[in-house]
Amino acid sequence: MLRFLPRKSMNIVNRCIRDAVSQAYRNVAFYRDTYDRAGIRPADIRGIDDLPSLLTVSRIDLMAGGPSSYLAHGSRPETLSVKQTTGTTGTPVTVYMSFCEQAFRKIVFLDAYSRHAGVKFPLSVVDVGPERKSLDDAILVRVGPHIRVRLFRDIPMNEQIHLICKTKAAMIVGRPSILWEVALAMKDRGIRPPRPRIIISNVEMLFGHVRALLTEVFGCPVADYYSCEEVGNLAWQCPVHPDRMHPNLANAWIEIVDRSGRPVGYGQSGRIVITNLYNRTMPFIRYCTGDRGIDLGEGVCDCGFHGPVMRLTEGRDVNFIVLPDGSEINPRNLYDAVNFAFPHDRPDWNLIDSIRAFQIIQETLDRIVVKVVPGPQYSEVFWPKVRKHLAALHPDLKLNIELVSDLTPPPGRKFHQVLGKLDNRWIRERGESADQFERRTRSESI
Repeated sequence: MLRFLPRKSMNIVNRCIRDAVSQAYRNVAFYRDTYDRAGIRPADIRGIDDLPSLLTVSRIDLMAGGPSSYLAHGSRPETLSVKQTTGTTGTPVTVYMSFCEQAFRKIVFLDAYSRHAGVKFPLSVVDVGPERKSLDDAILVRVGPHIRVRLFRDIPMNEQIHLICKTKAAMIVGRPSILWEVALAMKDRGIRPPRPRIIISNVEMLFGHVRALLTEVFGCPVADYYSCEEVGNLAWQCPVHPDRMHPNLANAWIEIVDRSGRPVGYGQSGRIVITNLYNRTMPFIRYCTGDRGIDLGEGVCDCGFHGPVMRLTEGRDVNFIVLPDGSEINPRNLYDAVNFAFPHDRPDWNLIDSIRAFQIIQETLDRIVVKVVPGPQYSEVFWPKVRKHLAALHPDLKLNIELVSDLTPPPGRKFHQVLGKLDNRWIRERGESADQFERRTRSESI
């Protein structure tokens, strides 16, 4: 396995995995109890190839026993750095790190910027997100001027635009949904901002129409990266093949597995589980992120990367759509069913003028709602084509259009372009049929 991963890198990853497993077993009650019940001997885990013999861990599993169970023995929460996930999948997670571990996490993150996005420090950065002072900011200040711009409703859009233009940032980082709002406002006002070297998209899925608008307004490349609050940066978009992701091997080892925790085959979709290579205070070993990905094997990429390759086109479990027959489709397919109905190839048609923003939501097993913020040239002429595309996915799917004035999520929450309110995991875990699940959810909502 991993014949293309340089031997030195493979040896380092294997050593980190051995150390993470052995220390977690010795110092963390959750892993010691879990492995003892399963008859797992940590000494048998020598590296990457042995990871599938370990159980996968969910958010609920990890958090059930409280800090005393998942923190290393002797850790004092009041002395640790604390991060909180948004809980968009239903279960928020409190992440604890020592300050040294947090510093390492940020340094690895900055190194990934340099290696994969061609960003050189020091430089000015506009970080699109909530204002908060942390060790992260202190580290960034050391490597170059770091300017955090809050792009939320408590600051007028004109002021936000002014700050971005005034900063003349070399790099802009943020969530696609927020960057979309800013870019749209600049386009409406006829503003051409100073051109940054690159825009980095994070946290949410980056869809094609968002990338196109950002490229048009800012006139620079747009790169995507995959991260989670629990571990940090996990993978970077390949600069040569934008549909591929390369794992950040300094941070974590990534596996794509089936529901039994076994690795999927080449080209197959599965759940993403991660093993953190540096956090010993609160270890994450074969931890289920809730995300989906496709295993693209391993090799030497045209960009020069040696190692595993993956694709992130399917989003989180919460984004998956449950069909009336109980099967699932990935959110990308549903997004395409709507987006491809729009006449992008018609020279007199403009997405932004027609539809300012849209969100696709599965309300029931057979009903899809598209929430639309209409533009000045909004028309309903293309919805019959959308209905036709949905029928091709499943003949029983019905479409409802709901016009709204705004789709901005609450502060600190992620925007989901596609949101599946039903989740086939719960159907299977309850032992219910799709019809039973549908009847129960309808009765519970009354």
